[in-house]
Order: sequence, then structure tokens, then C-alpha cells
Amino acid sequence: MRNLSVQRPGGTQLLRGYLFLGSSLLVALVFIYTNRVVHKLEEQAGALSAVFARFCAVAAIPASEDEELRDIYSEVIKNIRFPVVVTDVDGRPYAWAGIGIDIDAVSEEQAALMDPANPSPGPLSEIARIVKELDKANPPIPMIAPGGTHELGKVHYGESGIVKEMRWVPLVELAAVFLFMGFGYLGFKSLKVSEQRFIWVGMAKETAHQLGTPISSLLGWLEVIRDRSESAADEKGPVEIERPLFEQLVHEMESDVERLQKVANRFGNIGSIPNLQLQDVVPLVRGTVHYFRRRLPKVAHELQVVEEYEAVPLLNLNRELMEWALENILKNSLDALDKSGGRIEVSVKRNPEQETVELTFSDDGRGMSPSDQSKAFQPGFSTKERGWGLGLTLARRIVQEYHGGKIWIKSSEPGKGTVVVISFPV
Repeated sequence: MRNLSVQRPGGTQLLRGYLFLGSSLLVALVFIYTNRVVHKLEEQAGALSAVFARFCAVAAIPASEDEELRDIYSEVIKNIRFPVVVTDVDGRPYAWAGIGIDIDAVSEEQAALMDPANPSPGPLSEIARIVKELDKANPPIPMIAPGGTHELGKVHYGESGIVKEMRWVPLVELAAVFLFMGFGYLGFKSLKVSEQRFIWVGMAKETAHQLGTPISSLLGWLEVIRDRSESAADEKGPVEIERPLFEQLVHEMESDVERLQKVANRFGNIGSIPNLQLQDVVPLVRGTVHYFRRRLPKVAHELQVVEEYEAVPLLNLNRELMEWALENILKNSLDALDKSGGRIEVSVKRNPEQETVELTFSDDGRGMSPSDQSKAFQPGFSTKERGWGLGLTLARRIVQEYHGGKIWIKSSEPGKGTVVVISFPV
């Protein structure tokens, strides 16, 4: 037997854990993917710059002598999409792109007369400054003439605009994820507060409902005693009550007080870890069914309750809480029946394949749609006009969180009835 006396983590904690784990995994994947893309773009820019350096080495000398080649050379420079500056061996720029300075802003004569160590103020000075910044980011690529070792100049390059923008993507995405998590947390917290508020309201109504019947009964018996007392007031003697009525008064008032004590125990157990004792579930189910059977004439004239019980292993149960859960399920079955009557079947059997004890409650009432079935155990959901939707929620909490069992709607169809199953491991 399993002694489950420790409360399991609730769905709220699991959902919070899944959200945190999922968000962390998403952030990690975004970082990995974005950094990989940025790295590939950097490799592509470096490879393109190396190819461009070789092109410059091959084309620079012929282009200086051939006007047509010079035009092609200039056109290639203009279409480069990352910052690049081509200089001669002394550091004089003679071609550039992507640095914010038009290539026509400096003439060939001005570039040829430039002092690399001390450029005059203007575009050439700005280009020299940019070259130093580019060299800090990436080492310049030397231009070597084909078939020789003579250096013709250098190609200075930097990151393209898209690479710079991509570097911000992880931070932007991280901010978006944290913003999403923040709004999600606020929404979840608001939903939880709303749900807790509703549960408190529902519990207050459930308390009033549970206490209403025995209190009304006690008030009724007190009225009987008061009537006898008033009728004997003129005689100024002791109040006489016939023994059968006296015994009935004592018996009924004891029953009502026991009912009040049971209600108090139920609400005391629902807020703490209940004490579980090894016991037979069959008498517990049978007693709950008989409690409702005594009230069947008030519900319908043609209503049948069929019971089927097998010998099953003992289970660790809290009697007060399990009676409460069973009462809620049976009450739902009764409420689902037509006013003209119906049939409820209750069974307790052992499932040897699953190694469980199964309690089955079926009725031929109005049933539920698939949409209603998915919401049946949610706090606040009810198909009844005056219901507050706490019965099945309490039943699930009692069965699953306090007893380690399971409760589910096995089948339900509008107009054909519902089958609810509770199972406990053995």
C-alpha cells in the first residue's frame, strides 16, 4: 500500500516552472542562433574582403593605365556593402566605399599629394581616421602582385551595417522575452488572485450550504420545544414531552450536531495535510449513497440508484474529505437528471491491469459537450443556473492532491449521460 500523506505540487507551481524553463530555453536558442548568424556574416565579410584585396592587386595597375578598366574598378568599389578603404603602400587612400564619404569628394591629385603622417583637414583627414578605426576591428589585408611578393597596398575593411544590426538582435529579443515574461507574470498573477478570490467566495457559499441543513433542523427542533414550553406556560409547571418525541428530538439533534462536527472537520482538513488511515472504501461509498438515497423521494419519483461493489484492497483515506468528494459527484449526477427521474449507477471494482481501485459514477442525465468536459474541473465553471462551480474542483483537489488518486470524465454526451471515474493506486 502507498501511504500518501504529503501534498503534491499544484498545477500552478508546475505551470510556473514550465513557463520559466520554456522562456530560458527560448532565450538560449535565440542567443545561439543569432551569434551563429553574426559569426557567419563576419566570416563572409572577411572572405569577401580577401577576394577584393586580390582583385585590387590584380586590377590596380592595369586600371591605372586603362580608362575602361578604371571604370569597372570604380563600379565594383561603389557596390560594396561594407566599409572598405584601399590605400597604397604609404597609406594614401585611392578608393573607398561604405564610410560615409563620397568617392568623388577627393581627386586623384589630392590623394597623391597627401602626407599620410599629417593629412590636411578635410575628407582626407577623416578617411585617415576611419582607416585607423577599421584596422582596430580587423587587420588590413595586403595586396600582393600576382606571381611576386611585392606589396602594392592594403585593403582596410570593417563590419557591414547588417552585422552591426544583428549584434543588437539578441539584446532586443532578450528584452522582448523579458517583457513578455513580465506581462505574462502580471497576467498570471492577476488570474491567480481572481481565482483565489472566487474560490474564497465559493468556499463561503459552500460553507453556508453545508451548515444550512443541520442548522435549519436544529432551529426546527428548538421551535418544537418552544411550542411545548409556551403551551405549558400558564400551568407554571415543568414542560412535559412524550418519550417518543423526546427520543426523536435527542436522536435528530445528535445527528445534526454530528453533521456540524463533520462539516467543521472537512473545512479543517481542506486547509492542511489530512490524516490518512487504512480503510475499506466500499462502506464509505455505500454510506454516501444511502445518505442521498434517503433524499431521493424529494428529487424524483422514478429515480433508481444501482450499486455494485467488489472486495477491494484497503486504501489510505481521510473519511471526511472522501465523503465530501463523493457527495459532490453524486449531487452533480442527481442535478443532471431530468425532473421525471433517471438512473444512477455506482460501482467499486479493482482493475488488475492498472493495479488500481476504481470508483465509477454514471448517470443517464443531460450530459456535457466536449467543450464543457474540458472545463468541468475548473473553479467557477457550472452548467447549472445557480451553481458556483466548486463541487468538482473540490473533488479533484481531495482525490488527486490529498490522496494521490486520479479523477476524470470517462465519457459524456449531451442527452445520454456522464461517467465519472475515480481511481486509487494499490
